[in-house]
Amino acid sequence: MSQAKIGWIGMGRMGFPMAERLVDAGYDVRVWNRTRAKAEPLAAKGATLVDSPADLADVDVLATMVSTGKDVEQVYFG
Repeated sequence: MSQAKIGWIGMGRMGFPMAERLVDAGYDVRVWNRTRAKAEPLAAKGATLVDSPADLADVDVLATMVSTGKDVEQVYFG
């Protein structure tokens, strides 16, 4: 069985360390964050940065870790 591709949206206080643990465990983690610079340290550890949430359409598991419902609406619907 192949390993799941994981998509992650949100590199805040909770999202970054959770995604980091997956990268450290060897998972294929693809990341998008509204502020790209906040995701770059995770890319340095092996995550793949993508340009938009749409680039995560082919992942097996998608996690979203943003602050508010309004943020979720903005991320998913613009």
